[in-house]
Amino acid sequence: MSRPTVVDLLCPELYARDGGVQNYGRTLLKGLLQVLPAETRLRVFVRNDFSSHMPVAVDPRLELHPCGSRLPLLSLLQLVLVALMATMRRRPALVIATHPHLAPLQLLLGRLAGCPTWAAAHGIDVWTLRFGLRRWALQRLELVLPVSRYTRDQLHHQLGRRCPELVVLPNSFNQNRFRPGPRPVALLERYSLRPEQPLIFSITRLSSKDCYKHIDALITAMPELRKLWPDLVLLIGGDGDDRPRLRRRVQQLRLSEAVLLPGRIADAELADHYRLSSLFALPSEGEGFGIVFLEALGCGKPVLAGNRDGSVDPLADGAFGCLVDPRLPLAPPLRALLEGYGEELWFRPEALSAAVAERFGSGAFLAGLQSLLARLPVLGVEA
Repeated sequence: MSRPTVVDLLCPELYARDGGVQNYGRTLLKGLLQVLPAETRLRVFVRNDFSSHMPVAVDPRLELHPCGSRLPLLSLLQLVLVALMATMRRRPALVIATHPHLAPLQLLLGRLAGCPTWAAAHGIDVWTLRFGLRRWALQRLELVLPVSRYTRDQLHHQLGRRCPELVVLPNSFNQNRFRPGPRPVALLERYSLRPEQPLIFSITRLSSKDCYKHIDALITAMPELRKLWPDLVLLIGGDGDDRPRLRRRVQQLRLSEAVLLPGRIADAELADHYRLSSLFALPSEGEGFGIVFLEALGCGKPVLAGNRDGSVDPLADGAFGCLVDPRLPLAPPLRALLEGYGEELWFRPEALSAAVAERFGSGAFLAGLQSLLARLPVLGVEA
């Protein structure tokens, strides 16, 4: 009796935190379990997750190896040793990494197993690759999966003639969870809002290193917008070391009642925060893709995003939302969205939600993943 085929998945994190890379990893893991044949085994090696982060109930085909440690170097060493020992015990048919930082280890495992190596690539981490081991390893992988066309183009430029094949596999979202709905009463009460009060929502990591997200520009636009909508509120979710500075900026502009910085928003309440809003805005110029845009669009909300990065992909080049130059004043385009000016689809919640689900929902992601896995006959996946 032949032994089942094994596929190895390397991740920096899966369950320890919420974020774009973690979300992508969980989506990919779920997709692999759905697309791979029932007899295939999937080994998952996670650098920063602890055993306590792992789900209680898992698919019997799944073998989880959390390697987290309070010392980053030790967690990396554990990841290398555990993955190497597993490879020596049983060679995988494919090694996939959810982040390009793991390319050197991934390449080593692939060479030992004699199997293909694929890696996902997200955003700014591969837009400015320096010469070194990571770049060298990426150039020698069989396939790299950028999440957007912008990241694909940046990778091609960075890796030059040694660039491996690049195939865009976009992020996805849970279209059953992020759906249009009424403004939640509990959140209206929490933020002391009236049912009809206009609100702009944004959510991101508030880091001093992330000035490219232009959160300051959103705040700066509020005085002009409040001349037309005196009760307009800007709610900025997320936490980080830049939050105290943003609070001081809000106070300087005398906007303490108009700009709310509640901190981290629980994942369970995220969909309701989108539904609470009149529109969603994140005028960044450093997004590899931006899952938050899909979530907001899935909830049927008009969206404003930057036109200088991977944000153009979830907004379908402007078909799903308003793309602006984030370096220009934001009050005019925000005013237009609040007044209902733009493509008709942007202001039809159910139609907008259905359109984004068709293009970026789980079905589209699974179809793309299945097509890629069908390249390897040993996996037994049909195109």
